Amino acid sequence: MEVEIISTEFIKPSSPTPSHLKTYKLSLLDQFAPHVYFPHLVFYPANEISISETSQVLKQSLSKTLALYHPLAGKTNDSLSIDCDDKGACYINARVNSNLQDYLNQPTLSTLAKFLPQETAYKEVPPGARAVVIQETLFSCGCIAIAFVVPHSIFDAAAISAFMRTWASIARDPNDGALFPDFTASSIFPQNTTSVPQNSTSLAAAIVGKGEFVVKRFVFDGSVINSLKDKAISSGVRNPTRVEVVSGLLLKFLKSALMVKSGNPKSTYVTNTVNLRRKAVPPFSETSVGNFLWLTSILSQGEDTELYTLVRQMREAVSGINGDLVKRLEGDGGLKALREFMKEFGESCSNALSKGAEAVGLNSWCNLGFYEADFGWGKPLWIPIIIGLAKPLPVFFMYLMDTRHGNGIEAWVVLDEEVMTLLERHKEFLSLALVDPNPLELVH
Repeated sequence: MEVEIISTEFIKPSSPTPSHLKTYKLSLLDQFAPHVYFPHLVFYPANEISISETSQVLKQSLSKTLALYHPLAGKTNDSLSIDCDDKGACYINARVNSNLQDYLNQPTLSTLAKFLPQETAYKEVPPGARAVVIQETLFSCGCIAIAFVVPHSIFDAAAISAFMRTWASIARDPNDGALFPDFTASSIFPQNTTSVPQNSTSLAAAIVGKGEFVVKRFVFDGSVINSLKDKAISSGVRNPTRVEVVSGLLLKFLKSALMVKSGNPKSTYVTNTVNLRRKAVPPFSETSVGNFLWLTSILSQGEDTELYTLVRQMREAVSGINGDLVKRLEGDGGLKALREFMKEFGESCSNALSKGAEAVGLNSWCNLGFYEADFGWGKPLWIPIIIGLAKPLPVFFMYLMDTRHGNGIEAWVVLDEEVMTLLERHKEFLSLALVDPNPLELVH
């Protein structure tokens, strides 16, 4: 499958950025984020208007959205700021001589990369680069793929979702009340220019594994998740969430596969990414721009293999991320709190790995409203999580995303080949999970 680039242009904001907003400062937590391109890819159904009209709607509404999200019409100065020069977002029009339904019968990571602008995903962001690159790819059937690529130091997943929903809202009705962005991050978490904190890329380097790693997609239906919730409740867990039970289930069977591989129970050191917007008191705006993220970690002993035990361990770790912790990160004391965390995290991780624990990362994009971004021709058909592309990083990782209908979960799992094979052969696991099903079949 070949994607043909038709045109490249720059979409400018519909109104100029005020002079006092020409330089956008990143926050302390943005400094902690990796300074690499962060990709987001969405597949949309065909609509009744013409190809040219569809593209025009997308571009006109993007122009209005950029007037609200003024840093995205600018360029990167360095890892600390954006020059809001209003020269616009890079917008690429592309075509592919293929039917979306045929393509999604067996999508692969390597071909998903073709829908991204110049395959920029996870590459370092050079100084002077445009803050956002968008690629609109039209299939022969009329369906559309929209790729949105932005530096991770500007947006986290929740910020991407807010932007996409705002853009879609303006496309549906230019006069409708949009989701206005909140740019207070740098005043809440002021950046530090003299002693930049170690970012999460350095943390990841400490937990890389060896061997060949692969990515598989597992889908858990809403009925399966409800059954898992019932099991957790019967074991004394109050109000377990979808994310908790699916995360616990994946860890349970991962530990089972690790035990088969090593011949002994294997402890896991699990890191989990937490959205601070909902942990602050009062909560920060859901449209807050930037990286409002924090990490928790647990050391789950080899013998801890029951679903309810794993759910409780993760819940206890996340409960420590509260309003008090957020307050410690605010203001001039934030750098000290961040350094203390980095030191404690590094020591606990090193100690766990030295004792033979397997490092596992967990990140959930569930409940962020990604499937609400309707441009006027229906909800997204599918939103894959773009990880690793053709060659994933050698790190055990689990990414969770809502299914289109909302009550299911798609898990994108990165494991070494041997452990993945063991997981895929586990009969009980396969009775609960669908392995890489056609996304359009899930839609219907």
